[in-house]
Amino acid sequence: MKVPSLPKKQFAPKALETGLLFKQMPSWWVTLYAYVLAGLFIYASHLFFTWLPPYIYEVFKNLRGLPTTWADLGIFWAQRGLTVIAIAAALYHQLWQIGTRYILTEQEIRVESWFPVRKVSSIPLAAVRRYSFQQNLIAVVLDFGMVEIDTASQNAVTLPNCPQPQIFLDQLKPVVSAHLKS
Repeated sequence: MKVPSLPKKQFAPKALETGLLFKQMPSWWVTLYAYVLAGLFIYASHLFFTWLPPYIYEVFKNLRGLPTTWADLGIFWAQRGLTVIAIAAALYHQLWQIGTRYILTEQEIRVESWFPVRKVSSIPLAAVRRYSFQQNLIAVVLDFGMVEIDTASQNAVTLPNCPQPQIFLDQLKPVVSAHLKS
């Protein structure tokens, strides 16, 4: 006797999504900048902890009853702790950047992210009332920026580190105006 089975659903690949106008991940330049800042922070903390021991030993001599070896342990682990925090912050930013996508279709703006939790935000194009973007000098040179999308019913949605914001808004403008006319 054969067991009946349900027919399998056919899923369209995400790359062939209908009406896809723009699909990008946040800029890699900002992630590189996070690692540069982490490296500079680690270097500065190394310089600070090379300068600190004579002063911390003097403090421990004045705190009666505490051995100066504790100062050595405290300096050692404080420096390692700050290094770990700096690397973890840059790694967190990289994982966020890898796991985030900005998608513009003919029907909606969708922000998909999976780090630190899976989250998908969708803004129907009929709800978009105003949009803009900001860039500082580095962002102009590296062609990324922060896009802000204002809707009537909810808070403004920001797309931080959006690559090619001018192209994104050029794609968005005719679609939003078509939705506003209808």
